[in-house]
Amino acid sequence: MSQIRFDKLSMYDRDGEPVSLAVPFAKGQLQDLEGFGIVNGEAIAVQKAVTSTWEDGSVKWLMTHFLADLPGNRAHEMSFVWDGSVGVVEPEIQVSVEETDKGVVIDTGPLQVECAREGFDLFRQVVLNGEVVLEPGACSGFYLVDGEGRAFETRQADLDALTVLEAGPLRAVVECSGTHRGETGTLFDFRVLVYAWAGKPWVEVEYQFINREREDRVRVGEIGLKVRPDPVGDVRCAMGEGYYRTSVKEGPGERVLDAETILYQSVEHVLEVFYGDFWADWCDGKKGVSVTPFQAHQNFPKGLKVDESGIAVEIYPAGQEPVTVLQGVAKTHRFLFFFHGPEVTAEEVTVRSLQFQYPDVAILSEDWYRDSGVWERVFPEVKSVPLEMGVINMADGRNRGLGMLHWGDGPDHGYTQQGRGKGELVWTNNEYDFPHQMFLLFAKTGERRFRDVGLVAAQHWIDVDFCHYSDDPMKMGGQPIHTAGHVTGGVTPSHEWTEGLLDFYYMTGKAEAREKAISIADNMIRHLESPRFAQAGGFAARETGWAMRGLIAVYKETREERYLDVCRKIADQFLEWKADLGAFLAPYTSHTQVRVPFMISIAVNALYRYYDATGDERIPGLIVEEMGDLMDHCVMPDGRFFYKELPSLNRRAGGAREMEALSYAYELSGDERFLDQVDRMMAQLVKRGIGGSGGGKRIVKDLAGDTVLFDGSGPKGFAAFYVPFMVAYRTLSEAGRLEGLDG
Repeated sequence: MSQIRFDKLSMYDRDGEPVSLAVPFAKGQLQDLEGFGIVNGEAIAVQKAVTSTWEDGSVKWLMTHFLADLPGNRAHEMSFVWDGSVGVVEPEIQVSVEETDKGVVIDTGPLQVECAREGFDLFRQVVLNGEVVLEPGACSGFYLVDGEGRAFETRQADLDALTVLEAGPLRAVVECSGTHRGETGTLFDFRVLVYAWAGKPWVEVEYQFINREREDRVRVGEIGLKVRPDPVGDVRCAMGEGYYRTSVKEGPGERVLDAETILYQSVEHVLEVFYGDFWADWCDGKKGVSVTPFQAHQNFPKGLKVDESGIAVEIYPAGQEPVTVLQGVAKTHRFLFFFHGPEVTAEEVTVRSLQFQYPDVAILSEDWYRDSGVWERVFPEVKSVPLEMGVINMADGRNRGLGMLHWGDGPDHGYTQQGRGKGELVWTNNEYDFPHQMFLLFAKTGERRFRDVGLVAAQHWIDVDFCHYSDDPMKMGGQPIHTAGHVTGGVTPSHEWTEGLLDFYYMTGKAEAREKAISIADNMIRHLESPRFAQAGGFAARETGWAMRGLIAVYKETREERYLDVCRKIADQFLEWKADLGAFLAPYTSHTQVRVPFMISIAVNALYRYYDATGDERIPGLIVEEMGDLMDHCVMPDGRFFYKELPSLNRRAGGAREMEALSYAYELSGDERFLDQVDRMMAQLVKRGIGGSGGGKRIVKDLAGDTVLFDGSGPKGFAAFYVPFMVAYRTLSEAGRLEGLDG
């Protein structure tokens, strides 16, 4: 039996609060889903799905959904078993989905929601406790208005697909996809997911627009949704907004959250966890509906209007400067639709809205994550206080950009100052796999803000930092390099990653993340098959190093040999490279070939993962020899690595990536000189100080819409640091070499 922890959150008791929890298992630990159960005083009903398996077919990641009774104003613990000791519990109330020729009907018990196949208006009809809340035609569906004033709607679309992804018994998910259509043609594809829970009078909705137009950019002046119930008797309406206490305004009203709103609000929350509340409610004598946009402040501009006629949800409010949506970009928005009777108060609407904005999160122990072995060995059992503190400070000190197309990313000031954006901010685009680092830090610390940061960054990656469309096959389906406007740059394997997307899939069950990781791996293969990568030594070692790492992750998930075949070719090329040139030398000036320690270390770290996955016996010797070569040629008299092997580039720059590679060389050889160098570098790092500090906030004009920038170091710094640092930290911990670091 192992523990599930819930932090103290709401002051109210929550009965049957929906919770989703991803549970990893060690190889061979869970063979049969029937063996898994959750206990909250007594066994409770659990909906289960395997999202990944080990080579032997045993469960690697299990996605669970359950309804948790949680006490107000205190933390809570539950437990889970995997030996079948609690048996299977059937839920008293179940959610179901009925498919018909006209569409699907989701039935939670009290609530029935119909989604139609033709003319997608989101909800064709909604019934709560036998009372019709929304008649046919009451919901507009999602609509777009381009910069020329032309309207395009989902209501005029014929769906490409209407698919039941989950059918209960505790949670149901329905997916709809198509293209917005108007009198002048079509604009942007869309994808909508509707989530419903057993016994609940609300549903959550995800709406994603996807720019697959042939033009390189499209100006959009308005995006929205309107809910127009048929009133019976007097109508009362209200709106709530606030980042501390929710301020409720009774009666008709409207509110737009724009850049100045964000700039002048004194918010102290970690914004990925929570910023504030924003909802509108409409109710007559028989029925009511409220709508809450998720993280509206962070995804500004956003607006709500409510009056006797209903609610207007302004995903991109009219009256704002039209936003430029570049080719290949998508964006997902989430909403809560809470259907209720006239007895429900504004306070109850606020509480439900806040539970949507700031839900309870189930947390497992560090030991459980470590012992499952699903991730790198980055969980030292003997710990150093300065190292632990420094990592937390560095993670918390990064910058972040707010705004509809920026939320989940941050700019890199170095790239921007170098002029790479030609006067525009250069966005990091999750360089060095920032989400992967955050999910690992969450697993280590159990502090939910790191999980939430990972979720927001990964969703941005899926939407904006992924090329959903391009005529260029070398860009299509790949991850654009750090660049202005997120996607104006090209694609290269040295700046594509997959592990964080797979983590996102495991942690949430969202299959789209897995699909994107596979697409990026396929893009890498297209690049690797080009003449550019035919000759060993004709490019920097990190190019195929990063590709190998991303491909290995996708191979371990899919077990498709084609990914491993490419990795074998990369390994063969590195062996040839070493044999021909004596080291992983790369071209620099027209008359030089140089060692670049950090790039070579990236390659070595990928080779270690390849070896771990395949057991290829040629690799340990290659790693040890290459790192020995770096020690012989790239460490300066003061004990530090230089940046690149040219007199003009001998500034000191060695860091965590070299420390990780040295740790693997030590592990594979037992040669103490590698460990001594890791020890020296870690001591220098502690002396210099690990961490960062945030700065102020400011509005910055940007190619992809204005951002409110919360300043600090770019997310790239932490992303490049965390896993390499933790591997070195764990190596020193196991070798008993941490005492000197604690002073």
